[in-house]
Amino acid sequence: MKNFDLHNDTKIPTGFKIPENYFDSLEERVMQRISFDENKIATGFKVPDQYFDSLEEKVMQKLPLETKEVKVISLWQRKSVWISSIAAVFLISLGTLYFFNQQDSTDLTISSDYLAYQSDITTEDIALQLTDEDITALESELTTFDSETETYINDYLN
Repeated sequence: MKNFDLHNDTKIPTGFKIPENYFDSLEERVMQRISFDENKIATGFKVPDQYFDSLEEKVMQKLPLETKEVKVISLWQRKSVWISSIAAVFLISLGTLYFFNQQDSTDLTISSDYLAYQSDITTEDIALQLTDEDITALESELTTFDSETETYINDYLN
């Protein structure tokens, strides 16, 4: 550890030195060298005398005197295109509203017929249709209640 701290104890000269009180008088010396009043910088651009008086005339001479006639297409000339496009959008919107709001009458008829037919079936009719194999399959699928489940139901339902 001591080997690493050796560089902290010795002062290595950098080779750069400044005179004493150098920074104390630095601002004054810089301000003496800069003279704002003496050295005015010229812009490098100079406008000739009466340049802006004759500028408009020179520009107008360079412009072409002939004007080209521009072809104008009015939007009202294409009125039939606008009317037909609006009519097409209107018909498409009506068609989509009719299509999406349409109910399927066959589904309603089938479901009402099914409910009417099924309400007439009794448990005896169902028992006649089931075979012994069907009944054993149903019994195996049914879950039997444990005594714990039965007491749980009795406690919380009463």
